[in-house]
Amino acid sequence: MIHDLRYALRALLKSPGFTLVALLTLALGIGANTALFSVIDAALLRPFPYPEPDRIVRVFSMARGSENSVSPADFFDWQAMTRSFTGLAAVNAISMASSGEGPAEQVPGETVTGDFFRILGVQPALGRTFTDEEETPGRGFVAILSNALWRTRFGADPHIVGRTIRLDGQAWQVVGVMPRGFAYPSNALMWLPLAFPPDLKVMRGGHYLDVIGRLRSGVTLEAASHEMAAVATRIGAANPGVNIGWTAEALSLRDATVGDIRPALLLLLGAVGFVLLIACVNVANLLLSRGTVRAREHAVRAALGASTSRLARGVIAESLWLGLGGAALGLGLAAWGTDAIVALAPDDIPGIAGARTDLVVLAFAAGLGMLTSLLFGLLPAWRAGRVVALAERLRDGGAALGGYHGRRSRQSLVVAEVALAVVLVVGAGLLLKSFVRLRAVDPGFDPHGVLTFDAFLPYNASPARAQQFYGSLLDRLRALPGVQAAGAIFGLPLRDFGYGISLHEVDGQELSLQDQESRISPQIRVVTPDFFRALGIELVRGRVFTEADRDGTLPVAVVSETAARRIWGAQDPLGHHFTLGTRLGLGPNAPRTGGVVIGVVRDVRDVSLARDGRPWVYVVHSQFPVGQMSVALRTAGDPASLVTPARSALAAVDPDIPMFHVRTMGEWISNSMTRRRFYASLIGVFAALALGLAGVGVYGVLSQAVSERTREIGLRVALGAAPGEVTALVVRQGIAPAAVGVGVGLVLALALTLALTRFLAPMLFQVRPADLPTYALVTGFILAVALVAAWIPARRAARVDPLVALRSE
Repeated sequence: MIHDLRYALRALLKSPGFTLVALLTLALGIGANTALFSVIDAALLRPFPYPEPDRIVRVFSMARGSENSVSPADFFDWQAMTRSFTGLAAVNAISMASSGEGPAEQVPGETVTGDFFRILGVQPALGRTFTDEEETPGRGFVAILSNALWRTRFGADPHIVGRTIRLDGQAWQVVGVMPRGFAYPSNALMWLPLAFPPDLKVMRGGHYLDVIGRLRSGVTLEAASHEMAAVATRIGAANPGVNIGWTAEALSLRDATVGDIRPALLLLLGAVGFVLLIACVNVANLLLSRGTVRAREHAVRAALGASTSRLARGVIAESLWLGLGGAALGLGLAAWGTDAIVALAPDDIPGIAGARTDLVVLAFAAGLGMLTSLLFGLLPAWRAGRVVALAERLRDGGAALGGYHGRRSRQSLVVAEVALAVVLVVGAGLLLKSFVRLRAVDPGFDPHGVLTFDAFLPYNASPARAQQFYGSLLDRLRALPGVQAAGAIFGLPLRDFGYGISLHEVDGQELSLQDQESRISPQIRVVTPDFFRALGIELVRGRVFTEADRDGTLPVAVVSETAARRIWGAQDPLGHHFTLGTRLGLGPNAPRTGGVVIGVVRDVRDVSLARDGRPWVYVVHSQFPVGQMSVALRTAGDPASLVTPARSALAAVDPDIPMFHVRTMGEWISNSMTRRRFYASLIGVFAALALGLAGVGVYGVLSQAVSERTREIGLRVALGAAPGEVTALVVRQGIAPAAVGVGVGLVLALALTLALTRFLAPMLFQVRPADLPTYALVTGFILAVALVAAWIPARRAARVDPLVALRSE
């Protein structure tokens, strides 16, 4: 075998053109697969950096089959009633302004209960975790910093433990710094104690906690889920007023984190696998053509005593060199491709930022090299090993090997690679059409010329402080040159924000639980009067808020069209009134509040452009003041030009309140489509590679056929065949296998899309998997590519000089 490898290497070096084309073809296929595998490894396969990560779970409240956050009362009951876990911890997102260490900066973090770090099994690199006493309300002003925040904000101060920092204008003592790489959830930069006042501990209507746990030794995930469902049933029986119909479920941390990303990434891996198969088919075709050229050499070696297995082994040795060489070149392409995929990927794909070319990826590339060597080398090796009549081979210079059977093998490979390319191009067409239709969706507001940013007051800010702050800020912003309208909202559209409150009464009639369930809790949004004009939300009837709607006057509300239809049906909602389950921002024992409907506005797409808007109820900020608002500025010019003036206006009102999440509304819309753009872009690149390789395959087969039939073509021309007839003959012979491949590919694409509808559905929008216009367009496009690929060698055939072609006769 060593001798065969040496001989194969010398043979490849003597044919640099063939070797280079084969290596580049394989490098494209292996590089694309390796790049995507590195991303999948980071997102789906790489273990979490915790001890025994498979035993860490997320626990959800379940309602109507969907996962929900957990209420405080349910969490405390779970802690007391379950036996499947060594501990349960509650987590709640928080965002606070860090000041006193340079310019004010908004820092995302998490409030956590005491078992949080023990469940994850991670100890701080500096200091300690929280004590039980620090979970008492008013006593836990301590913080643990992430390694990243410690380095960037506090200069990696080794004496940071015990130091006081300012968060939301209040002093907090740093008690620990987590090790490098620890971040749970992924965007958290600090952790604070989660303390529950007595009234919140018994609240079941508000679901806002994430809960994690660690399974006891010997307890399976299925057993834990079964126990959680039983516990939820007992809690529901004891609290029918709020927990009816709710259950609970435990998911592994991996499944809970990955969510619906896994099927999409695996579909992409299957798509890029098709690219590799097409590359293998192309190289197999090259080796078959090379075998035709070298048939005389094989015949001589057979005459000198070489066995069938020895001839086949020589071809396998060449394919092995090509496979490993393609893997080596593919690694270089994979490193670049991985960076490109990470740059293109949305931020909400967990772990993808850590994708890199490590030993696992190296092993994957090497394995691909070996596998591809077998895939594209077996057929040429079998063809080379066939021993036919030696005299016929020597006399015809190998034409027998490259005759009918050789052409049929190569045409069959063309059918296969065109069929594979059709599947990918159909998939890319469906995703591209979905993306185009998604971009054309009306979001329910006018995003052009709108700048948005967040400005949050401290969590303990009083309602009077919130009214004064946002009133002063909006007055200054309206005075800026070019500003046409300035407003603020609690819960900007397309920010994946949810704040729903159940209806308690409608027009003085208390709703039953069944009525509340059927009408669905509306999403509550607190806005300032000018917000509708700032965002361009159209008023359908009635009026919007004015400055006269303030605290002490009749509570009023504006509803979306969907909310009006869900609550009042065909009735005109103007003048009707309702009450909500609780007062905004306060506990369950606060008096219920509501309002009289004064206006109806258009629905907005609040979660994503692909989903219809949920029912919204707007209340005015002066009557329901909150301290965490997003500001929207409308201008006739470039909204980006307002960033610096707006920052100055905010600093003039309060220099300790940072401006963050600065985006135009167009950027928020674009961000909401990032996943779909990512999927469509990747499969589009893979489809382009597949189409290019298939075109090269058609061209290569026809070029070889023209070379083999030069004498025949010369004879046809000598007997009077016109150049156009010769061109048509060659083109027909090239289009025939391509047309068969298109037919096979369409059937395969339809079967796969229908079989994978459940996984494709979240990636498609207003497009069916069996979309006939897409299939028709793909058919015409691929046939056009095949026609171009066939026309080039056909032109060369038409120019054959019959005297030169027949001279060897």
